[in-house]
Amino acid sequence: MGLMPSAWAQQIKPSPTLEIKSVADRLRLEGKQIYDFGIGEMNPELPVPHLLKAAIAQAVMDNATHYSPAAGDPELLDAIHADLRLFGLDYSPAEIVVCPGPKDAFFKICVTMLNPSARRNRLVAFAPTYESYENLPVLLTGKPPIVLQTDAHFLPDPNQLEDLLSQDDTIALIVLNSPNNPTGAVYPLSLLGELAEIIGKHEQICVLSDEVYRTVVYDGIEHVSIASFLPDQTVLVGGVSKEVSGTGLRLGFIAGPEPVMQTVANVEGNISSCVNLPTQKGYAQFLHKDADLRLRYEIRDALCVRRDALIGRFSELVEDALWERPSGAFYFFPDIRCYCGRQTPDGRLLDTDEALALYLIESANVVTVPGSKFQRPGHLRFAYAVSLETIDVGIQRLAAALNRLCA
Repeated sequence: MGLMPSAWAQQIKPSPTLEIKSVADRLRLEGKQIYDFGIGEMNPELPVPHLLKAAIAQAVMDNATHYSPAAGDPELLDAIHADLRLFGLDYSPAEIVVCPGPKDAFFKICVTMLNPSARRNRLVAFAPTYESYENLPVLLTGKPPIVLQTDAHFLPDPNQLEDLLSQDDTIALIVLNSPNNPTGAVYPLSLLGELAEIIGKHEQICVLSDEVYRTVVYDGIEHVSIASFLPDQTVLVGGVSKEVSGTGLRLGFIAGPEPVMQTVANVEGNISSCVNLPTQKGYAQFLHKDADLRLRYEIRDALCVRRDALIGRFSELVEDALWERPSGAFYFFPDIRCYCGRQTPDGRLLDTDEALALYLIESANVVTVPGSKFQRPGHLRFAYAVSLETIDVGIQRLAAALNRLCA
């Protein structure tokens, strides 16, 4: 019969963003001009700041290529401690663990907090939801997440969560993601306070607060963490992927109560040993020198220009879609259900958002991610960390393709 992978592992779905990236890369190899709003990656349009690249290179030249402690290099832990204070959070270095990327950090929190043999072993996520929130609970416990839909503004309903927690005592972990991927929504201070009050009544429940876009918030809005309200029940995830365009550098960090972090550090040491030291040394230097957030806010401002350009072009040319103005991250998530059910010029029915996204790739060379991949059918995700030319021409081509559809 041969080798047989775990039944739990076989339930894992491919990463939708990486699937879309492979399609775009294949079309590029065929020589086509692609207008790619698919994967959430700023580089090379907005490259890693020179300061960080130089610091990593210098660390290599200084032979900083050995193991660090499992939890992270002490210099970096001190730098993250100081950086978190800029956001009103006071975590000691002993309450911080560094991991090989935010996704890896999420995995290690789940390993730490989801015990498949315990009564409390379920994860709650809010849709639209990021891919890892759906897949990792299945891998670790064999059970899918409990997914609650958000409202028309992509915000959780506190009453719905309160009802769930009062009726279900199997929940161990609740994931919050603000600023949000895939919607760009930012949870208001008042909402975070309401959620914290509800969750705080259940002291055995952990909140995983995904804050990898914490520096990418627009329109004068300030980022707030639920950890400000609920420090003893919150583990916070951040990283370099989105703050400094360092997706390939693979460095994330977790901050939370020290007893939990001690266990996470043990998990880290057994699974990964540690994060590569040059990146740790480089990021420590970067955080020390960017203590005023100037470099990270320059990236934010460049993304804001692109957000405004995309919204302006989209609202002008795609009149039938419904959309919310994103307040953070670099994603736009319009409701395109009005186009589902229409036919292509050759008579093919586009009955789903996936069919519509495929049509846009084939007929306009425009790459988006279907909302059904994030458990919100009838939407498309646009990652707008791209050139202004891609936004201008890409939305024109998208609009022309939509206008060719027949009702």
